[in-house]
Amino acid sequence: MLKTLTHRPAQMALAPLREATPFKLVVLAALLVFSAEVSRFFTLPEQAFSVIWPPAGLLLGALLVYGSRVLYTCLPALLIWSLFWQQAPWLFALLFSGSMALGSWLAAYWIRDIDAQELRHFTRRLVLRLYFRGALLGSGLVSAGGALGFWLTQPTAQHFAWYDIWLLYWGFEALGLILFTPLALLILMSQRRFIGGVMADLRQPQLLTWLAVSLLAAATTLLLESQGQRLYATALAYSFFPLLCWLVMVARSETLALVLPVFVALFVAFALRGWGGVTQIENIQGLIRMLTQVAGMVVMAQLIAAVNIERNQLLRSFRRQAREDYLTGLGNERELIQALNRLILSQPHSTWLVDIDLLDFEELADQMGFEGAHELERQLASQLRQWRRADMQQFRLAQGRYLLLVQAEESVSLKAALDPLYDQLNDQTYISEQHSTRIRIALGALPLDGQIETPAGYLAACHQATLEARQRNRRLLIALSSQELMQERQILNRRFEALKQALPENRLRLFAQPIQDLSGQSTGLSYEILLRMVSPAGELLSPIEFLPAAERFGYMQEIDRWVISHSLEHLADHPDWLARTHKCSINLSGASLSDLELVPFIRTLLAHTQVPASKISFEVTESERIHRTEDAAQQIQALRALGASVALDDFGTGLATFDYLKSFQFDYLKIDGTFIRHLAQSEVDQAMVKGTCAVAQALGLQTIAEFVEGEETLAWLRKLGVQHAQGFGIGRPVPLAQLFAEAESPPSSSF
Repeated sequence: MLKTLTHRPAQMALAPLREATPFKLVVLAALLVFSAEVSRFFTLPEQAFSVIWPPAGLLLGALLVYGSRVLYTCLPALLIWSLFWQQAPWLFALLFSGSMALGSWLAAYWIRDIDAQELRHFTRRLVLRLYFRGALLGSGLVSAGGALGFWLTQPTAQHFAWYDIWLLYWGFEALGLILFTPLALLILMSQRRFIGGVMADLRQPQLLTWLAVSLLAAATTLLLESQGQRLYATALAYSFFPLLCWLVMVARSETLALVLPVFVALFVAFALRGWGGVTQIENIQGLIRMLTQVAGMVVMAQLIAAVNIERNQLLRSFRRQAREDYLTGLGNERELIQALNRLILSQPHSTWLVDIDLLDFEELADQMGFEGAHELERQLASQLRQWRRADMQQFRLAQGRYLLLVQAEESVSLKAALDPLYDQLNDQTYISEQHSTRIRIALGALPLDGQIETPAGYLAACHQATLEARQRNRRLLIALSSQELMQERQILNRRFEALKQALPENRLRLFAQPIQDLSGQSTGLSYEILLRMVSPAGELLSPIEFLPAAERFGYMQEIDRWVISHSLEHLADHPDWLARTHKCSINLSGASLSDLELVPFIRTLLAHTQVPASKISFEVTESERIHRTEDAAQQIQALRALGASVALDDFGTGLATFDYLKSFQFDYLKIDGTFIRHLAQSEVDQAMVKGTCAVAQALGLQTIAEFVEGEETLAWLRKLGVQHAQGFGIGRPVPLAQLFAEAESPPSSSF
């Protein structure tokens, strides 16, 4: 997960950023010669220099992209062009081509200390390096050699000081470099991207308007000059400067890099020929003035363009951050709400909202640490993007929670799409440094059916579907009605609020249900503590009316602690109850079993109440998944170390089944009532119970059958080897005090 930063050898050796094939190098050399020859159009009559010198920028751009290999073809090409096309003396050709190669190589070396990604954009950092390290230093070296060769080999040059020739040469070289290096960079880095950028600009109304206005201005200028209106033609010609500023503000870097050299070339050509009302240049002094104006215009345009491009990138970044989640790049809550609002207004009939919850995220984050949890979410987001379809939108709503908007005509087709996603994400192993953990998810979906008016309502209803999915073996639920889920959510909310009020108002009641020893060896009264709640109206509510809300909203730890403390205090306050108790069985939720403070809490209560731990048995329900297996195993061992016994409840129908028997040390197995209700009539149930008893006997565990309702069932339980029974046939749940009042002496049930 840690990234090692290494030195980039490409900076020292000008290693290529793009692979240069021999064909590309030959084409590049030919293009260099062609541009050098074309440059002779931009000069004063009978002069052997070019005001616009494209090879300067082309060679530097090629060195930046393709590395030093460029010189193998470009240096001979420049030498041949100078000797045979221009008929230059050998000394001038050698000094010209050698200084061109050396100066350009050094300029590329000085510029290449920026990130390669910056070479793809018209950033201020690149532009400033182009000016100071390319045009100032690199072009200075290039022009020094060329000026020296010209001064030594041209008789007419002896009338000028060498440095005068050097400075003029330097200006031409620097202008060519500033104009053509960005163009060469963008084309050579990615021809497809360059063409795509230009074509995208040409589809913009602003650029089309600019192009139309520019062509109209150029045609009008030529028309005015042909009609003898030179004053108006000149004034209109200089309107191209504000047109250039307009272009700079709206064009992409690719378009600007292409248009700017064309614009400058046209302006210089008009000035050298006296076209379009532009004052004709007739001598070196006029050429220098024009060169200064053009250079200033180019620098201004490029700097404004760089600032504008960076501003646009920053604005795009802000807009992206307003829409995207900072960690995963998926859509954020703001984008999700906007998408839901649009869909609610359009009243779609085939869009589904899908909620994906990464379970136990807080525990996973504690195990893996901050960076590990972030890396986990990035990997999950990457898997979602790989699974993404064209008709889907993906969002991250919170830590470990993701939302999808999926197009599907029916729930059947949606399930066919979600099943492989669930299988891919769920139960996969994630490794972070020294931690390895298995990922569990719950997935709920509902249709945007127009039954709810707000995005918040749909999100709450969809989360309700996910909460219900958590209770399933395969934690995937596709609801068919959003309204029903909202109603269930509202009912749960009301029940949860009532439950929270019941604790401080002391409206929870302890009930107990007896457990009978089928062997007949009674040694005391055994029973399971059950919970009831009294409503504000005085109505007695069963657990099904309030415990699901406690489980959904993470309130089971408080409930469990209340039951444990009040059960022990009742026994301590009634010594006769305690004396007649053989086993008092108390339920523990999976959430409590993962609470590392649970055992110290129980130890303190046992010491305070003086209730023997051997009289207490804690029941762990298999139907609620234990999230942190290692912690739970330690908790069970600690409870048994206190002297208490531990039973596995609902055995046979939960999520873990026999895997729990391998992971935890139990004393009892409580066989789920689904195998007991029809035991006398079902051979399958008889085989299941018999097999469970065999497993329990092999592991040294005792068995308890739940939901026992008649003598016939009791007879089968004795026959199959079950040791204890619980159910309405043994005794119904009653208040704890009533249980002891009704119990016969000596007690007839124990385990």
